[in-house]
Amino acid sequence: MSNPLFKTPLFPINASILPDELMPLHIFEDKYKKMVSESLEKNNGFGIIYKYNNDMKNIGCLVSIKKVYQKYDDGKYDILIKGEKRFKIKSLFKENELLIGEVELLNEFYEKSDKNKFNKVLDKYLKLLLTFEIDHDIQSEMNKKNSFDFTKNILIPNNIKQDFLELENESDRVLFIDNFLDSIVESAKKEKNKIFKGKILN
Repeated sequence: MSNPLFKTPLFPINASILPDELMPLHIFEDKYKKMVSESLEKNNGFGIIYKYNNDMKNIGCLVSIKKVYQKYDDGKYDILIKGEKRFKIKSLFKENELLIGEVELLNEFYEKSDKNKFNKVLDKYLKLLLTFEIDHDIQSEMNKKNSFDFTKNILIPNNIKQDFLELENESDRVLFIDNFLDSIVESAKKEKNKIFKGKILN
């Protein structure tokens, strides 16, 4: 079942944000300074949409403002935002130079994903942390509930992050994480072999 449409201001930017992800933003354009000011006043969020060159995607993420680091005398802001829910743009229009999207929130259906597959991916992730002696709180890492939880501590290029954001369902995202972890392991093996061969040659 489709969700009802609603209107939200959009912030097209050369960056993608995922649900539950935190991101700092420096707001300096007049139209976005006003957007942030109204968002803080009304306790409303806005939408982040990935734009690269002239290509703007139609699936983005609603965000909330979690913290104002600084508000400057000229109205600029340094803020911290948090990704909330994915959305799809159904139509666009401008209002006082600000891009407004009529959007639909996307259903995640977390409960329909394969829990066994999720747990196998989680085990692979935890083993990876231990193998590479990555200093994370293992107990906290064990409490992951969905695919977006895996991305919180991984640096992912924006174009790949956007691909992940656009995946239709939780099962596809879990498979994506599984393949991504495999690629990390494979890259690490190649790098280790290079170092080992280098030592032999020397």
